[in-house]
Amino acid sequence: MTDQDNALFQQNLFDIYTGILFNNQSFAAGPGAGEITYDFACPEYRTLVERYGIDRTAGEGTAFDRSVRLLHWMAPRLTHKGDYDNHVPVNALDLLEYSLDNPAQGINCVNKAKILAECCLALGIYARRAHLMPYSPYDGDNHVVTEVYDPEKGWVMLDPSMDGYFVDEAGQPLSVLAMREKLAEQANVSFALCEEDKTDIRKLMDVHREDNAYFAKNLFRIAVDRHNGFGDGDREALWLVPAGCDVTRTTLANIDYRMRRYPAGEEAFRKWRESVQAQPAPTPQNVELFTAPPQ
Repeated sequence: MTDQDNALFQQNLFDIYTGILFNNQSFAAGPGAGEITYDFACPEYRTLVERYGIDRTAGEGTAFDRSVRLLHWMAPRLTHKGDYDNHVPVNALDLLEYSLDNPAQGINCVNKAKILAECCLALGIYARRAHLMPYSPYDGDNHVVTEVYDPEKGWVMLDPSMDGYFVDEAGQPLSVLAMREKLAEQANVSFALCEEDKTDIRKLMDVHREDNAYFAKNLFRIAVDRHNGFGDGDREALWLVPAGCDVTRTTLANIDYRMRRYPAGEEAFRKWRESVQAQPAPTPQNVELFTAPPQ
């Protein structure tokens, strides 16, 4: 495939995925009873700061500026491994010890997002993981990023797997929901690397055509961690779901798809299926819960 053929292929994918978002801009009404919590008092944060000097890395400035420095400190030093088996305890201390500057021990996006969220929380910055899920139940891929709250910019998405974030025409960073809304309209927005010039949005859109299509694919439904602190003890997620989407039915179909495609993992998939069937269906939340300043 030539570069021109690949560019056309990625543009076609972008058009398909953004079209799905365009036709699913209304979300299921929720009860408005969800609550997202943030714990800044975990004793492990002190060890995290002392061991890795993240306070010096973050430096001074706004919450966004400090978070971006942390993002760019860790992202290039963590190798991506999509089939990582999540065997290391899900917290920044254990994950950094296992994977930082160790290409032989890569980790996946869900764990990278956890590291960045905990590093931000350790420095008093509101942060949470955001789980981005595709439309198709026959898709073995999804993505997880971090959102941080800046009092001036609001919620901002940072991607510790790709070392960057989304910007609009003015070079301003976007939240996950703002990305979804603007991609649905095919507005001039794009992914950009941390150190990339963000003054020419059209150039960024050309350079990151494949990345933009990837994000559009995975922005159909969104979840954030209900509790954000050290470790992964409470794994409950709060969901923002397009109207008419049945999360449980889609998840079960996705598990069955994975069992067919990846038979070596059948036992783990069966346990996952049993777990989903044993739980009540996720309750959709209102959009306001995801956009509101943290309490």
